[in-house]
Amino acid sequence: MQVVIAGGGVAGLTAALALARQGHRVQVVDRDDSPRPADVTAAAEWSRRGVAQFQQPHAFLARLFQELDHGLPDVLDGLRAIGVPQVELIDGLQAMWCRRSTLEWVMRGMAEAEPGVTVVYAAVADVRVEHGAVTGVGLADGRVLPADLVVDATGRRGRVSRRWLRETVDEPADEVYTSRRYRTLPSTSFGPVNRGVISVAEGDGYSVLVFPHDAGVFTVCFTRLPDDPELAVLRETPVFEAATRQVPLTADWTDAQRAEPVSDVVVMGGLRNSFRVLHESAPLGLQPLADAVCTTNPHFGRGSSLAVAHALRLADAVAAAPEDARSWRGQLDAWERGELRAWFDDARCTDQARAAMWRTVRDGRLPTGVPPTARGGPAEVPHLMVLAAAGADRTVARAVLRHMHLVDPPAALESVHPRVADLLAQGWLPGRPVPGAASPGPERTPGGAPGAPAAPPRHELVEELRSPTGSR
Repeated sequence: MQVVIAGGGVAGLTAALALARQGHRVQVVDRDDSPRPADVTAAAEWSRRGVAQFQQPHAFLARLFQELDHGLPDVLDGLRAIGVPQVELIDGLQAMWCRRSTLEWVMRGMAEAEPGVTVVYAAVADVRVEHGAVTGVGLADGRVLPADLVVDATGRRGRVSRRWLRETVDEPADEVYTSRRYRTLPSTSFGPVNRGVISVAEGDGYSVLVFPHDAGVFTVCFTRLPDDPELAVLRETPVFEAATRQVPLTADWTDAQRAEPVSDVVVMGGLRNSFRVLHESAPLGLQPLADAVCTTNPHFGRGSSLAVAHALRLADAVAAAPEDARSWRGQLDAWERGELRAWFDDARCTDQARAAMWRTVRDGRLPTGVPPTARGGPAEVPHLMVLAAAGADRTVARAVLRHMHLVDPPAALESVHPRVADLLAQGWLPGRPVPGAASPGPERTPGGAPGAPAAPPRHELVEELRSPTGSR
């Protein structure tokens, strides 16, 4: 077949490599003509104007490792070859500490060298359709590329397939990210890692995340509500640095004897959770992928994992019935409405619960409380409480880690609801040990520490940042 893929990011490159290796002729059309840097060190400064999150913190989850290991194992080999650290998790699960720019640098190089793949730097103007099926795409410069399959991997705006996409959900994620990148000094190492691929310190009205990457680089990220002006000052570099000193976890990571900053403070907002499905009138042979179908808050780093999974599902569908576009559509539609929608709803509900809790703290109201086992039962244990209980119970920690890495379906987390309900009935609350028992925390991971270190309460952090000894 002749395949045209609009978009040269992770989803588009995955689809290109997988389909070309089936013998199809693939053209990747990317309107961002910034060339791939000559070496991976320069990739840290690679400008990908069409990818807003390109230099933002990135988590390489176990699900991403699994998908690549199954579908494109040479991508993992390429990452190992340039020294990207592999992380061993529980139950034989594996992940990596890797920047988004590094992953894309390796994949772009492989696509450029792959027989059957051609990269075209241009913008797609329209999709050509005859008798209810795609025949090609028209480019902004007037050229027409014939195609039996057109893949829309243009990101959350879904520019190529937008006219045939129907919104089912579109709502704000209610979170803003403020981050800065650092590099460890010679002969020093990363700080403690308590969640396998990231470190987390939970505040009562904000969160702090540390993302280890490759080449000794890591990112510190504060997340907050978009309508929290008292924490909006974190965008100012002196304030951001003062805040890192107030959180024990980040004070350790960014200690001047360990690391130095290598970027400005970067803010990412306007995030939305959106889910779209193709209208029945969409031409056969048109397939949107990844963010064109589903976008979620990047808090848990699921985007790349689900993008690669989506692209490989398309390749599998084509391999199973190479000449049956209706079959491709049916298989992708079933996966999108099934597993993909389940992960979308999981992320969306988590965002709603987190935002509600953070607003009670911001507004000085008491939290709404937790339904005890006697009244609510395990089925009513709040999702955020299950996630928080990972720091109090090893069995819960194992289930949460598998959930966070997308290796178990979302519903699997319900198996530990009775255990969390028992903890709550004993008087446990997040940030506190289980009454009458030592809290073992989750098992250690290489280079990691058990539990999730607490961040200062929001009101204390705000006061410190206002004080003369803070930064302002």
